[in-house]
Amino acid sequence: MKKWLWLTTISIVLISVFSVMELGPKYFGKSYLETADFKEEYRYFVDRLIVTELDPPEAETEFPVTMEEIEEYRTRYGTLAEQIQSIQDQYNPDIEYARENDNDSLVEILSEERDSKIQAIRDNFADDDTVREKILEDKQRAAKVAVNGIMNEQGSFNAQSPYYVYDLTNIETGENFKKGDLSNRAFFEKKYSNAAPLQFNGEELFYSNYNNTEMMIPVSNAEFKGVVQIDRSLLAASDRGAAIVGHEYIKNTLYLLGALAIAGIVLLFTKLKFEQAAFLKMPLYRKWTEWPLEVKLGLFAVTILFALPYGVATSLGVMEYTFYDGLTSFVWNTLKNFVLNTIVLALLILQGIWLYTYYNKSDKLVADFKRSYIQRSLQMSRYAFLKKSIGVQMLILLVVIFFWGAGTMLLFIFPAVVLVWVPATLLIGLPVLLFMMKRFGYLNVLMDSTKAIADGSLNEQIPVKGKSPLAHHAIQLNRLKEGVRQSVSEQAKSERLKTELITNVSHDLRTPLTSIITYTDLMKSPELSAEDRLMYADILDRKSQRLKTLIEDLFEVSKMASGNMELHRQRVDFTQLTTQAFAEHAEDISSSGLDFRISTPEQPVYIMADGQKWWRVLDNLILNAIKYALPGTRVFATLKERDGQAEFIMKNVTRFELGENTDELFERFKRGDVARQTEGSGLGLAIAQSIVDLHGGAMKIEVDGDLFKVTVSLNSL
Repeated sequence: MKKWLWLTTISIVLISVFSVMELGPKYFGKSYLETADFKEEYRYFVDRLIVTELDPPEAETEFPVTMEEIEEYRTRYGTLAEQIQSIQDQYNPDIEYARENDNDSLVEILSEERDSKIQAIRDNFADDDTVREKILEDKQRAAKVAVNGIMNEQGSFNAQSPYYVYDLTNIETGENFKKGDLSNRAFFEKKYSNAAPLQFNGEELFYSNYNNTEMMIPVSNAEFKGVVQIDRSLLAASDRGAAIVGHEYIKNTLYLLGALAIAGIVLLFTKLKFEQAAFLKMPLYRKWTEWPLEVKLGLFAVTILFALPYGVATSLGVMEYTFYDGLTSFVWNTLKNFVLNTIVLALLILQGIWLYTYYNKSDKLVADFKRSYIQRSLQMSRYAFLKKSIGVQMLILLVVIFFWGAGTMLLFIFPAVVLVWVPATLLIGLPVLLFMMKRFGYLNVLMDSTKAIADGSLNEQIPVKGKSPLAHHAIQLNRLKEGVRQSVSEQAKSERLKTELITNVSHDLRTPLTSIITYTDLMKSPELSAEDRLMYADILDRKSQRLKTLIEDLFEVSKMASGNMELHRQRVDFTQLTTQAFAEHAEDISSSGLDFRISTPEQPVYIMADGQKWWRVLDNLILNAIKYALPGTRVFATLKERDGQAEFIMKNVTRFELGENTDELFERFKRGDVARQTEGSGLGLAIAQSIVDLHGGAMKIEVDGDLFKVTVSLNSL
């Protein structure tokens, strides 16, 4: 509560001080008769009194006429030839028409008028005195009109000043002028004597004749003595009486405001000291800090507008001009405006405290500015010229619209502008408008196409029109659409392969597991012979080893796919490694019924590789050939070095039909034996592929009918 009392007090003090400083010099220690308003009013009254009643101006019979005026009058409507031609053009058509209709009397009249005007024009150019007389007549006529106008003001002048009475005498002529009765108790009295006479203090009167030339009318230089008074009773009955009473109202109000200012200042220095923390604990302050910077500054600016130039100035104006409606109206309007201005000024001071406290450190101001709408708009406006052609087109459109609008407004003010406006509209405005409408139409097409892509429509091609940035955008959208379409296709393929993977894993794991469970149950039989028990134990051992191999291969593939496999690279002789791999599988090759033809170079082929992992690649390829090559056929294995690459190639005739999609052979648990009747985990080629990729090599499979070919390459040393 104390903080609101402080705000109210400081607002009252500021308004009171401002009011006293603004109006005090005008009212303090002065009666109404001492004010500048009354002095100006009285000066105007006596000047108009002299002009309209005491010594009105008279139209002189002689006025000076200069040669410049004669020449201007003579050539006002053009040269002699031009003026004569103008008169002939004016009358000749009517004369010809009357002659064609045999109206001789009308022909005669029109001809006389024409010839008379032409002769008058010739006289103007022939004699200066003729022109001088015409100008003098115009000036005398204009002077009479001007004097009559001054005399006509007499009635309105008396109505405006009904409370003045006077008794004045022309010192030179002795003529007396009197209005009303002089009083011993006049509200105002001014005496004039021979030593200090009443005379005209204004400027000379200027009037314009009908030809728009200024003409000076001399005013009175007469002097008057006597008395001018303001009758108290007549003044009370007029509006000016209310002004005099209002002067006292305002003066007393200013005294009251001065007292309020002094009392407020005393309170502010004794009982109501400023406590900044109290204003920062207000709930409204916490909400105010969350407002955008534009709202804070905008509200502050609006409050300033109402509190200072509009609020206080209006309050002072109301104080000076509401006394015409009486004391009650004056008090009510003054008090109402004072209270409203106090509230608005208190809000202004409160916002000033908040702004100063919150932004006294520049970091908060910078942070709020960065989050402001103005800053965001400025940031985004930079992108208007990201594509220069679009930015230039935007500027051209804005300039054309601006000048088009300005030209349309000028068309209503100056109709002649239509001569420029119509061609500019047809040649510039409409073409630019149609061009931009075409651009925006194409933009809408691109937006609809983008929405279609988002909704899943990937088949329809977006039209590419021209070479504008929008056309390039359409090209990019088409590329994006094609990429999305391929991505969707790959995703569908991935989902299919994932389903097959789960199916194959389940099948390959379930087969040995089922056998283990079955033979385990059989071994529980007490009637089982020792021979059968050994046979079942052998089967369990083989199935367990099979299950172990499947699980190990699966873990190994997963480990390599996740990138957690570590390689221990060293210099390896690829030729020797190949020879050892085939030697270890010599027994399997011999029993497979296949004819292996192995070709290796005589000199070593060195590679940087993890020998154990790279041996696994060869092992998987050899086993793959033994399992899936057609019995009785030849298998060709070749190692060679070419163009800095060590290449290992194996070719065989497949036992099973593979189809055309060789990429699927690299998938996990994918076998050439679709029926999955052969031994194997289906992970051999996937493991080999992963190991080759980890080494930075390449592995490629080619199928030509039943001919299967796999090529492994790696940089040689």
